[in-house]
Amino acid sequence: MAKEIMKTHDLQFCSRPSKLSQKKLSYNFSDLALTPYNDYWREMRKICVVHLFNSVRVQQFRPIREDEISRLIEKLSKSSVDSDQPVNLSEMMISLTTSIIYRVALGKRYDDEGVESSRFHALLKEIQTVLGGFFFSDYFPYLGWADKLTGMIHLLKRNFKEFDTFYQEVIDEHLDPKRPKRKQEHIIDV
Repeated sequence: MAKEIMKTHDLQFCSRPSKLSQKKLSYNFSDLALTPYNDYWREMRKICVVHLFNSVRVQQFRPIREDEISRLIEKLSKSSVDSDQPVNLSEMMISLTTSIIYRVALGKRYDDEGVESSRFHALLKEIQTVLGGFFFSDYFPYLGWADKLTGMIHLLKRNFKEFDTFYQEVIDEHLDPKRPKRKQEHIIDV
């Protein structure tokens, strides 16, 4: 049976089901993570492997990972000394991965308590809710009208608009000619 799935019918099993929230938030499946397996996905994968996920690039970002991990350890040791309260490791791990992704992708660091960081964390939580939410139209296309009644369409549109605004701010900041030039290239530069 495994041979049937992995070899004979691999093309039928290699894509995720197409969901409304994924389609909207990925700009009609134009990202690598949510795109169904097709020619576009194969081309995007080639670009990512060559320009983003090669060993040179991974080593280039090693100092960022090391710095963020040392900041996490420092924060953990400080919170264990200063407080008798338990430490929420899940929250700290999310903060660590978000900080690393910010620095690798965008080339800047957001403080955990900063306005931009809290805005982005709130946006990510909402997007996770939307991506994991139940849309009638995903399973029963003729009941798509029920998504409007449940408020999921409104939530999806609002999150898309906020996420799109965030992306546009990042792009505008990156394209700003007055922006100081960085010595290290980041993912957004590719």
